[in-house]
Amino acid sequence: MKLTPWSYRWLTRLALPLAKLYLLKRARKQPAYKEHWDERFGRCAYPRSDRPTLWLHAVSLGETNAARSLVESCLRDFPECRVLLTCMTPTGREAGARLVKAYPGRVDQCYLPYDTPELMGKFLDDVRPCLGILMETEVWPNLLDQAKRRDIPMILANARESEKSRAKAERADAVMRPAFESFAAVLAQSPADAERLASLGAHNVHVCGSVKFDIHPDAAQVATAKDVKERIARPVLLLASTRQDEEKLFVPHLARLPAEVLVLLVPRHPERFDEVAELLERNNVPFVRKSRMPKLDAVSAQTRVILGDTMGEMSFNSAMADVCIMGGSFGPFGCQNLIEPAASGAPVIVGRSTFNFAQVVDDALKMQAAVSVETALEAIETATCWFYDGRLSQRAECARRFANSYTGATEKMMKWVRALWNKQNASRMS
Repeated sequence: MKLTPWSYRWLTRLALPLAKLYLLKRARKQPAYKEHWDERFGRCAYPRSDRPTLWLHAVSLGETNAARSLVESCLRDFPECRVLLTCMTPTGREAGARLVKAYPGRVDQCYLPYDTPELMGKFLDDVRPCLGILMETEVWPNLLDQAKRRDIPMILANARESEKSRAKAERADAVMRPAFESFAAVLAQSPADAERLASLGAHNVHVCGSVKFDIHPDAAQVATAKDVKERIARPVLLLASTRQDEEKLFVPHLARLPAEVLVLLVPRHPERFDEVAELLERNNVPFVRKSRMPKLDAVSAQTRVILGDTMGEMSFNSAMADVCIMGGSFGPFGCQNLIEPAASGAPVIVGRSTFNFAQVVDDALKMQAAVSVETALEAIETATCWFYDGRLSQRAECARRFANSYTGATEKMMKWVRALWNKQNASRMS
């Protein structure tokens, strides 16, 4: 059956009961999915303000963290505005809560409702945004149609589009093309993304890079990491953002590391913290959980691993690292963002699965900020070599230089955000 705008609208309405089942299933491992259903299903009054509202939607944790530089730039450049953050996951909401706390009275947040015409219409009528920004791949046809009906300009920022995603969109062209065409501006991460987005109907497309690479470390977390490193006085290997089953590849080989090397193991998803703790116990690896020892003041010489079972502490984790092995690259996950550890001066070891960050990894390899290896064992052996070959400080400088080469996307995007915001507010005041 060919998907049409009419059939898409009805399918989204009919799918709402399935959304409730999905949330209940997710809540088995993450109880936070049981919370705030009134926001997800439009049974509430969404946050309204007397200030003109700039609304930004980022689906989850990574996108919300990446959007921080955009949010802070908007708050600085538009002192009259209120920013409303929306997301779809509890981890995204947790990241948003830190921005709400940092900017009281100027930042609010809630969940975005599901993409039916009625729910999206209610959301927009309650919030009354002057401008909407969707991050990365959040192209929702009903939402964009309802925004167009209300003359709310929408920006797709930090936009990316893989060949696989383009093929899916092309199969639903009657629904997706009007959605892409409705954006006032599309700010792409790369020329390849820009070409694919334009082929789907997007216009006013500009290549700006990725705000994920505009790193602004949390100063308090960095200071805490510096204090901990001075007290521990041990080299630290960061195993960052590990994904399903990757820990099983590394944990059996940790004994090959010199005894003085301390491993900071940080799984990407919080629902797996207990699973990884059990894996360490089964392998008789002496470890501590950071959640139970926030100041890490009882890390003994016998401790081999700190399990980073806390959220929102990437600045701390990166500042702790002397060397980083990047998770997501040793399973079929396409790697994770290696810019933040590199910006902290940690050279990076990646596996062969890097399709989500192919260009970034290629540049890191060329600038000697990273190396690529085949196996987890080879990664452990490479890290051991780096700790003791006398060239770690040179590698750290290469990592910082590489990270600095990727900055500037936020300011490029703000050029288009400013233009649309000022245009909307000029119309509102006239």
